[in-house]
Amino acid sequence: MNSYIKKYISIADFLGEVLGTNTEVIIHDLINYDHSIVHIINGHISNRKIGDAITDLVLEFMITEAKNNKQFICNYSSKTIGDKLLYSSSYFIRDEKDNLVGALCLNSDYHDVKKSLSFLTSLLPNYVEDKVIALSNIKETLNTSSQEGTVNKIDEILNQFDVEPNRMTIEEKTEVIATLSDCGIFNIRGSVQEVANKLQMSEPSVYRYIKKIKK
Repeated sequence: MNSYIKKYISIADFLGEVLGTNTEVIIHDLINYDHSIVHIINGHISNRKIGDAITDLVLEFMITEAKNNKQFICNYSSKTIGDKLLYSSSYFIRDEKDNLVGALCLNSDYHDVKKSLSFLTSLLPNYVEDKVIALSNIKETLNTSSQEGTVNKIDEILNQFDVEPNRMTIEEKTEVIATLSDCGIFNIRGSVQEVANKLQMSEPSVYRYIKKIKK
């Protein structure tokens, strides 16, 4: 655990007590992508534990943080591997040089509340607005390993194309790999192999594409 995030342990414990068992509190050490979770409270919500990997959203946000200097992101929708819908917020921890080194994340499970609101809506349609219970624009999938996050992100990018990988042109493959690079996928161990498998090409070829787009 890097020294910059140690002081947030007691804050995480405090939030866990205040927010109760329906909110998962996590501290990520962003120096170690593959085993980023160093502290977790109410891990039953996403079935994750200490030593599990960074989520795809936090990894992607690391790339954009240097550009927009946001300190936190609040109230976005996320989901677990089992498709449980959550409300999430992330606070980003920086070192003295303003580099992103950690994150304090909250994931709240309001499933029972949502069911109650849905019931009230059916009884009082004129008084309870649909917007209160609407969940859309899911931005994060809470993976238990970096490999799952890598595969999910690769599939997400590939689904944006209307052509099978074995029929992709050089330009299309370049665009896919450039997009994955922008999302920080290649910072994850084993990602090149996963990309090579998905795009039906060799690992050396993937490295050549990466080298080409970084020029």
